Amino acid sequence: MVGGGLAALAATISAVDDGATVLLVNKGLSGKSGSSAKAAGILAAAFGHGDLETRPVPDNPNKHAVDTLEVGYHIGDPELVNFVAKQATSAIHWLESLGVEFSRAEDGGYIQLNAPGNSCPRAVSAIGGGHAIVSALLHQAKARGVMFLDETIVRNIKPIEAHKFLVTLQGRQTNTITTGAAVLAAGGATGLFPTVSGDEGNIGTSLMLGYDIGATLKNLEFVEFTLIYRVKSKILRIAGMAPFLSRGGKLINGFGEDLFELHFPNKKSEQVGRAEILRLVEQEIFNNKGPIRLDCTHFSEVTWQEFEESQGTTTLDKLTEAGCDYRTEKIEVIPAAHSVLAGLEIDTNAQTTIPGVFAAGENATGIHGAGRLSGNGLTACAVMGLICGTNASGYAKNTRHQRNSVMAQKTVSFEQLKKSLNIFTGQSQASNVNNEIGALINRVKNIVGNNLGIIRNELSLNEGKRQLSNLWLEIKDLDERNKDVFELQQMARLANLMIEAAFQRTESRGVQFRSDFDKPDNSWAKAQTFVKN
Repeated sequence: MVGGGLAALAATISAVDDGATVLLVNKGLSGKSGSSAKAAGILAAAFGHGDLETRPVPDNPNKHAVDTLEVGYHIGDPELVNFVAKQATSAIHWLESLGVEFSRAEDGGYIQLNAPGNSCPRAVSAIGGGHAIVSALLHQAKARGVMFLDETIVRNIKPIEAHKFLVTLQGRQTNTITTGAAVLAAGGATGLFPTVSGDEGNIGTSLMLGYDIGATLKNLEFVEFTLIYRVKSKILRIAGMAPFLSRGGKLINGFGEDLFELHFPNKKSEQVGRAEILRLVEQEIFNNKGPIRLDCTHFSEVTWQEFEESQGTTTLDKLTEAGCDYRTEKIEVIPAAHSVLAGLEIDTNAQTTIPGVFAAGENATGIHGAGRLSGNGLTACAVMGLICGTNASGYAKNTRHQRNSVMAQKTVSFEQLKKSLNIFTGQSQASNVNNEIGALINRVKNIVGNNLGIIRNELSLNEGKRQLSNLWLEIKDLDERNKDVFELQQMARLANLMIEAAFQRTESRGVQFRSDFDKPDNSWAKAQTFVKN
């Protein structure tokens, strides 16, 4: 299992419950690194319970799927989207069975929020946010005896005889293991950008792991942005839109104009898609109508009380720590990379195009298309994580008899493996990134940020390709046995693929706006795929 967030932990628990032995390998610290633990903790599921004012509301999985496909600009896989929408409520109940609590009303039903892009109140809110979800799953995984290798990267996954995979691991040293199935659930690639809402460590190396095995990558051109806060000139890297807009927050430009009233007069703010909001904010800033501020000063005491109880620690406390009185002040917001919608192509079994290799969370694509319905990020992690773990376990079981017929290999215990990798799990190590490699990593981020943002054109994309090509000449012969060099090279390779995909798509779709092709093109209502040859 590669990863450490909601998708990886859900897959781990379901695989163990199906009888598998699981080794979870995480480049960070389990429970702390990645995006899941920093998320606001909102999950979309069609219970139909309604918000605090209207209970119940008409909703069903089909409506959830329709909203998902529409917000995704019909690039999503309908079969996969319908599967996630149907399984969403069961996934919420499963999380509750593991100790995750969600906000409920006095009638016992869930309080469902009006998350952006949803046609009705559909988002349930985990008390304590993403941190509480990840903590509960981490506790359950450890209680089941899962083996954790923190601060370790997976450098290579190679198919070998008898349906096995040879996996190369690197902590302070390098070692190899064999496994019956592999799950890639290590987060996306927003760390390719200079300004992000979540974890800068998500740099897409697990996507390149799948690509190098021969699995299909898809939707590489689509990047989801969000709004993050700037308080007293300090940028706070926490997600900024859904928790406030789902409760009726407003966006005000530098001229005091309400952007929702001005540009979407016939829509409720929560029904405006994330892509529409981000493109609008970017255009306002580009046209010197900034800064853009989030205004929630009109919230009622009941709304604030519910907000503070359910998500105070993940969002509101951080604003307070930065010196912001969120109840009385308008908060400046700026666009930041929130999620790369690219990923490995999967089916409803969460299997990639390579048998025995599975993917979930932001390592998988096909659910969100060209835009992600608010609340669907964590929902997809939970739903596909569950199915992913069960099916990976099943694959390993079905091929076990073939593996047993192969000449027995020397095996080592988990403690011996940790010792051979020279790893101290659970204790943070100082970064070894030297100044030279750190500067090169920042160059990749600046190239991507300058040329693969919300607004793009042929000129900027060609410039991005040119700069990456020049950078590659500098880094291709560096010693890739060094972990930091390896990750730098993977970042540059993935960035090049993403810019090439954006160059090929000669239209504007979702949050991505091609200033030289400023309209959607029906011939492009399809996904692009990339396979290593």
